[in-house]
Formats: sequence, structure tokens, C-alpha cells
Amino acid sequence: MTRSLQEQASRLLATGFGTGFLWPAPGTWGSLLGVALFALFLAPLDWRWQLAASIGFMILGTIAAEIAVLELESDDPSWIVVDEWAGMWLSMVAIQGASGWMLAFFLFRTFDILKPFPAGRFEQLQGGVGIMADDVVAAGYTQVAVHAVLWTFGI
Repeated sequence: MTRSLQEQASRLLATGFGTGFLWPAPGTWGSLLGVALFALFLAPLDWRWQLAASIGFMILGTIAAEIAVLELESDDPSWIVVDEWAGMWLSMVAIQGASGWMLAFFLFRTFDILKPFPAGRFEQLQGGVGIMADDVVAAGYTQVAVHAVLWTFGI
């Protein structure tokens, strides 16, 4: 059975250009891709453009994840990492420099794995929305934590 161009593009995006198939820890690989692409393409932009691009990508990623789970008839396969990618972008908005980005990466991965309340509840939503929602919450926690650390230490 041949896949449509839409299904192929959705799978490519949903897997983070294949990083979702890297082991161990495909979510970490997807997050690293998010950091690299943010640093290359979004970092030079004003924080408002970073936020707009991140929200747009979050919406696109939700659609790609929805198509991928419908195709596979699966809830949240580990190889879908577009949510980690989008979560990293949201986590890095308005944060400058490699040290801030590294802090955002480690905090985001921690929040994404631990899923502190209410992130775990958002993950229970169905389809692409459920896949993306807990990572958006983790990104919100990351933003607060990174800015608190940077403010506290005057960085």
C-alpha cells in the first residue's frame, strides 16, 4: 500500500526527520533536533517572532502527529517526537545563549519525563492534541524555571 504525500510528509515531520527512530531515548534526540533548529533559524529573531514560529510549528506538529497516529492506529508511539521538538522551541523562546539553551534542554527533558501536574493529565487527551499537550505544559514549566534561574543568578 502506497502512502499519500500527506502521510509521508506527516510521518517525516512526526518523527523529527527520523530522530524518533534513534535509540536509546528517541524523545531526547527529538529535543536535540529542536535545540539545533532553534539555534540555527529562530535564535536571531525577536522573541515575538520566535513565539509565533513556535506556536505555528506546534499546530503543524499536532496535525502531523494526528495523521501519524490515525495511520498506525496507535495512541502515542515513542517514535513520534515532533512534540519534543515543538516543546523545545517553546522552551527556548526569549532565552539567549548556549548556557540558557542547555539549561532549557535539561529542564524541559526533566519536566517532559516526570510530567508534573497537570502535564500527565494533558497527555491523556486523544490523538495529536494529547501527544502535544503535555509537552506544551512542560515547556511552560521550563520557561518559568529557566527565567527564575537566570534572574536569581543574574545571568
